Amino acid sequence: MSALRRYLSLFSMMVKRDVLARYKGSWLGLFWAAINPLLLMIVYGFVFGVIFKARWPVQGDSEVSFMVLLFCGLIVHMMFADVLGRSASVIRDNANYVKKVVFPLSIFGGVVSMAALFHFLVSFVVLLLVSGLMGGHLTWHIVFLPVLLLQYLLFCTGVAWFVSVLGVFFKDLTHIVGFVSTVFLFTCPIFFPINYVPEQYQIVLAVNPLTYYVEAVRGIVVFHSFPSVAAFSTSLVVSSVVFVIGFWFFRKTKGSFADVV
Repeated sequence: MSALRRYLSLFSMMVKRDVLARYKGSWLGLFWAAINPLLLMIVYGFVFGVIFKARWPVQGDSEVSFMVLLFCGLIVHMMFADVLGRSASVIRDNANYVKKVVFPLSIFGGVVSMAALFHFLVSFVVLLLVSGLMGGHLTWHIVFLPVLLLQYLLFCTGVAWFVSVLGVFFKDLTHIVGFVSTVFLFTCPIFFPINYVPEQYQIVLAVNPLTYYVEAVRGIVVFHSFPSVAAFSTSLVVSSVVFVIGFWFFRKTKGSFADVV
């Protein structure tokens, strides 16, 4: 029990350090965690809602609803992109821990995912505030959010373990993850509804694991609905499998890290 407490204490300390390190030396500090998504929402909302006059088939069909719907998807992708970007170099960035026999290197996968989750939650609060100012409101469907985030955290942590291993052996991965992130961005329904995509290409969106989370966040915030049982069950299986395989892969390969970093 005491070992578990020490591990949790170490984990929370490293997550806090990871979050604070991003804003160290800046004038506004942690406030940037809220300012950045707000600025991003304004820019994307202006470009797509005003310049391109994009619309979404929802009640009101207005720029306001489009901005909120757009940002529901963006914050989901931002968390995934954050995990990809950080994981690719997290072991190399912490090479001093690799040769410490007693240090649990697998903790870094969780640290990366939890730090990304922190920024997601800040962005989600910004989203709710903006949605409220624009006339939106929350319903009791918000109770599904912790379940959704637990699923997403499992998925992202599994990805973090897998990518962190590849990042040790392939330095070029840090240059590739940006492209991979962009592929995921445009192959899930962030900028458009699924039914706007030609039927023969909808399978691409269906197999993108982010699609479920984008649609689920929209359901909570805008449509006041839950995902279907089939979608929930499939996503739970996928996130659990990715988590287990990612952890197995990390444990299987971590013994070789010291020879590379």
